[in-house]
Order: sequence, then structure tokens, then C-alpha cells
Amino acid sequence: MIANLLRAAALSAVFLNTAHAQTSQQPYPSRPIRLVVPYPAGGTTDFVARTIGERLSKILGQAVVVDNKAGALGSIGVAEVARAQADGYTLLVTITDSQVNNAGLLKSLPYDPQRDFAPITQIVRSPALLSASTASGIKSVADLQKRAAAGNLKMSYGSWGIGGLGHLAGESLNQSLKAGMVHLPQRGEAPVINDLLSGTVDVGWSSVPTALQHAQAGKITPLAVLGRQRSTSLPQVPTLRELGFNDPIYETNVWVGLLAPARTPQPILDRLSSDVRSIVGNPDVGQLFAGRGLEVMNSTPTEFRASFQPEFEVVTRRIRELGIEPQ
Repeated sequence: MIANLLRAAALSAVFLNTAHAQTSQQPYPSRPIRLVVPYPAGGTTDFVARTIGERLSKILGQAVVVDNKAGALGSIGVAEVARAQADGYTLLVTITDSQVNNAGLLKSLPYDPQRDFAPITQIVRSPALLSASTASGIKSVADLQKRAAAGNLKMSYGSWGIGGLGHLAGESLNQSLKAGMVHLPQRGEAPVINDLLSGTVDVGWSSVPTALQHAQAGKITPLAVLGRQRSTSLPQVPTLRELGFNDPIYETNVWVGLLAPARTPQPILDRLSSDVRSIVGNPDVGQLFAGRGLEVMNSTPTEFRASFQPEFEVVTRRIRELGIEPQ
């Protein structure tokens, strides 16, 4: 009796091992792929993910599903991907904040952005823009400097959230100009634009895509962009670096990238990198992104990895130096 049970168990184990081996040997991909976006639907990251996912599905012959897992500054969705099986079927589309800023902002981060992910590509960048309310009368950064030098006007600046790039750049500029501006953080970029339109703040930080239509309509006044290059959507607007401001935080931008869990097999990473980069390199896709004020990066995994570490060190260091307390 016992011998029969042992024989049955052995046969069952052989069957399961054989089935597992056959499944693992199936060519990638053999089932749907999930793109986790750690922010709400309708935003820039979601738009990029859906643009890529729709086209990647056609190339791979499998459904590519965008799954929005928002909350806790993006850390909920990011942590889910960090814990996922490293088989290429659960991927992350996210922005700089979740992989860089959160390391300096959250006391307890449920993932290690430097160790838990394999970079695939930085798809686009979204330049950060400093704009002024038309009610403020500020037409340039020089005007802002004059207001600060006068010392008799109370000023304020808005950003899309504590510890975000807009807050870091805004506080650095605030300290550099000795302007004494009050920071009015918002939960996202759209409320910052609303504050600018209503004159609630004198100046505010947002991405170029969020501000573009209002800047083009003359409803807000663009003053300067972050990054080493001017925005292709607002080429008349100088960079802060051009204007003589040299904090390394002014050379950074928000990027949207694709990552996989660490230990994902290299052939799968290579396949995804090749296919996604071919999509992003398509002129029609480039024009689609440009229409949203986004600029194509299309980096290789090596380029992504090489740019990530210096950026991580600059941003996390400046969070500490500017006295922004972890939450």
C-alpha cells in the first residue's frame, strides 16, 4: 500500500517537473504581459505606457495590459514589480521620482531602486518648467531676481509635491536668490497650473507638457527650463544653466522609463529593449510624444544604467542639503 502511494507520488512529481520544464521552455512571450504604472490613469506616465503597450502587443503577438497601481508616491506599484517573478511578464513604467526621489523622501521604502530592477530603456523625458502668473508681472528670471532683491514683496512658488524635482529646484533657486518665497506644494501638476492661472502663486513648477497649451496661449509666462538643453516644444525659453545658475539639480529632468525585476533573464531584457526601442524610434511615435511636449530619449540599458547612478546621488544629496525631511 505504502509502496503504491510512493510510486504514485513519484509519478506525480515527474509529471509536475516535466510540465514546469515545458512551460519554462516555451518561447517568450507565451502569455499576456503586464505593464504596471504606479500612478493614476490619464497622466503622462500612463499615456506613455499605453502608447508603448499597444504597439508592443502587435510585435510580440500577446496582449500587453496597463495596470495602474497608484499610491504612496508611487511606491505601492513599484514594490509590486520588485517582488514579481523575474520572467518578463510583469514590467514597470515609471518616472524619476519613484526610483530616485523616493529614496530620500520615504523613511521606509519597500524596495531598493538600485538593486531590485533591471533597466530596459528611458523612453522620454519631460522637462521641468518654471512659469510665472501673468498677474505677477514677472516676465523673466531677471524680473524674479529684481523682486527678490527689493526684499519688500512676499512671494510664493508652487510645485507638484514635497520632494519632487520642482520642489528641489524651487527651493534651490529660492535660496540662491534669497527670495524668501513660501512653498505651496500641490498633489500634482494640474493644481499648480490652476494656481498660476488664478494668481494664487507668483511662480510655479510643472512639466512642459502640462503647461504647454497655457504658455502658448499667453495665460502663463514661461521663464526657464531644467536640463542641459532647451525644450524642443518651447525653444525660446532658456535653461537655468544658460542663465548662470549652476546647481547640478538644474541639469536633471523627469524621465519615463521601462524597467524589469532584477534577475530577469538577459535574453528577455534584450528582446524587450530591442522591440521597445524600435517603437520609440518610429518617427510617428516620436511626433506623438512631441505633440505632448515630451522628448524622446530611447536609451539603451547601458545608457540608462550609466545616467541613473549620478542622478540618484545628486538628487538624494540635495534633498538632504535642502533640509527636506523624509516622510
